[in-house]
Amino acid sequence: MLIKIAASLVLFCFSLTAHTSELHSQLEKAAVDFVRSQITHDNRQKIDLTANQLDERVAIPDCLTPYRYSLANGEVRRNTSVLVTCDEQANWRLYIPVRKQVLLAVVVAASPIQEGAALTNAQLTTNFLPENRLRGSYFTELEPLVGAKLRRAMRKDQIITGRDICIVCKGDAVTISANAGGLNVTTQGTALSSGTIGDTIRARNNQSQRLVTGRVKAIGIIEVNL
Repeated sequence: MLIKIAASLVLFCFSLTAHTSELHSQLEKAAVDFVRSQITHDNRQKIDLTANQLDERVAIPDCLTPYRYSLANGEVRRNTSVLVTCDEQANWRLYIPVRKQVLLAVVVAASPIQEGAALTNAQLTTNFLPENRLRGSYFTELEPLVGAKLRRAMRKDQIITGRDICIVCKGDAVTISANAGGLNVTTQGTALSSGTIGDTIRARNNQSQRLVTGRVKAIGIIEVNL
């Protein structure tokens, strides 16, 4: 008889623990879903949300109406507390911490690339990486990099930054563009230094042999002010 009672108690406790554990998990998932519903982002981002695992010893009352969720701080932060309440239990409340991590689409090498290679679409891809781990002038789109040359070799999945490329490289044939009295004048030249979009570099006018300083406008084009 005592064995049967003990066995029944074990089964009851196991069932109660399983129910409690399931309820904790449901509230954790609901807290994550609620935070996600409060966030807007574009296709160049991914948002990872993780709820802190609740201590199974925390008492959670059964609620006849749906649990209510709100932002304890009024806004979504990197670490957000979600307040959970129940209409039938006015004195009960629970805070569930939810951690947010923003992932950005960043251009990386799709395969190993040799130094000096002119980049093509096939050599590039995007990976979603944690925003707080990104450093330097990284790229979020492929197009600005197509045709640029690598200053150093890249391994697969390595982030390509502004320091790794030159849109115009030293020794490249370039078109020198200048505005004079509302007219656009162009001539051919040779780059004497390297740079990316917006960088100031030196070039030699092939016709006059004059040295000029201009800003890199696009692949093979620099713009000078007269």
